Amino acid sequence: MVTTASQAFLFDNDGVLIDSSELHWKSWQLFMQEEPRFFMTHEQFIHGFGKRNDLILRETVPTITEDEIKKWASRKESLFRKCAQGNITLIPGMEAFLKKVKEKNIPRIIASSTPLENLEMFISSTILGNYFNHYVSAEQVAHGKPSPDIFLEAAKKLGFAPQNCIVMEDAPAGIQAGKRAGCFVVALATTHSKEVLMDYDLLYSTPHELDLETILQRHREWQSKSLTH
Repeated sequence: MVTTASQAFLFDNDGVLIDSSELHWKSWQLFMQEEPRFFMTHEQFIHGFGKRNDLILRETVPTITEDEIKKWASRKESLFRKCAQGNITLIPGMEAFLKKVKEKNIPRIIASSTPLENLEMFISSTILGNYFNHYVSAEQVAHGKPSPDIFLEAAKKLGFAPQNCIVMEDAPAGIQAGKRAGCFVVALATTHSKEVLMDYDLLYSTPHELDLETILQRHREWQSKSLTH
């Protein structure tokens, strides 16, 4: 994709664009009922939110095999899609921000740990399809968050250098991934408390507070400082 714009947005999906945390937790609970070897506390769920399923499963069940990871992750996401169908809504306040980004014709892409099949469902069944033509799933890169792979791939897909990209994230693993990729990171305290979010460049409590001009200006200032160091 070739563009003359100087800045681009890389949006995480779950917890930034859509309100899905309770649906993910419900699907893990359903999976626990099916698989007696798997057990996850709500605290573990919150800690792992934003990570790819293979990493969550390895952290939760250290003895799990690669075949089991594929089978369990696939089943959990199948349960999630059943829970989510017709129940997905955008995080309150996010559509207003997306409208402003679209009106300014700023390039944007979804870069999410969400499996590709889920992303396609969200794009086709929610108003996200009005705002995004491009998306990247962690399934399409070698390593999930907190590795930088997905944001590097998203920037590449838009035709931007990482330092020209603004990452929108809600999870510690995603914030780490954005910074490791060399991007400017805006954190949203939608699924995690402010106290556990670190290393971001800007922090907002909710999407209602997002100010596009402030974000763009702060990003430009950050770019200037990066060039002088």
